[in-house]
Amino acid sequence: MTQIKLIASDLDHTLLTEAGTLPPHFYDEIRALHNQGIHFVAASGRAIYTLKPMFEPVKDCMSLVGENGAVVIRNGKIVYSQFLPKADYVRLIQHTRTLGLGVPLLCALDASYIDEQYAQYADNLRHFITELRVVPDITQLDVDVPKYTVYYPNGGLTDVYERDYVQPLGDQFHVTVGGSEFLDIMHRVVNKGHALSELGGLLDVTPDEMITFGDNLNDIEMLKLAGHSYIMQAATKAIEPYATARIGSNGEYAVAEKIQSVLDQHGVLV
Repeated sequence: MTQIKLIASDLDHTLLTEAGTLPPHFYDEIRALHNQGIHFVAASGRAIYTLKPMFEPVKDCMSLVGENGAVVIRNGKIVYSQFLPKADYVRLIQHTRTLGLGVPLLCALDASYIDEQYAQYADNLRHFITELRVVPDITQLDVDVPKYTVYYPNGGLTDVYERDYVQPLGDQFHVTVGGSEFLDIMHRVVNKGHALSELGGLLDVTPDEMITFGDNLNDIEMLKLAGHSYIMQAATKAIEPYATARIGSNGEYAVAEKIQSVLDQHGVLV
């Protein structure tokens, strides 16, 4: 038997519906977990400033892992962070510009930034990024940057991911895919699994006492970390080896359903 003490879920295509909404009554579920001594964690590639409003009503009952693990928030404070030095993010921007594919997106703590030459993509990006700013040249910014992203508005990311980024940069940075249109690059030690390990240390929770949910490559490390890990019905096949089981779809609220089953068992998994 295992007493679960922490449950972490990816958001897009996992916990959230395709419309980007939480399952019905999910705040109540987070409060119920808290009352049973189980800590809920929203673990996303999204920015912290996007996550905070989404979970404001239950902020005292949970933690946030943003930017694929570069920033961890607990009780409204940053308890772990890992930023890209300016020299690194300028180099990455220039690499993307040289390739001539994708839109460079600088993801800072307060907002995300694109060059004004890509302003035509701003409206679409704001569906994912609540604080998007258009500036003359993002290489001139001097800000705290947890993550650098390349946006592929016309798709095709999977065709160039390995060739253009993993092979030339993978030994220096953590390169991952946050969805069909977004390639994410962080400090080489950054991933959701490492962030959860750091948080677990603060909360006195071991990996065996964790449950994680995910659907894509940027979830691999946290799926590997947890003693119990679940992937979505539509999850990419590449992450299957790291999952305990495959569950239903986000449209069917499969994560919320699984969490309710944990609540029904008072956090005890046999």
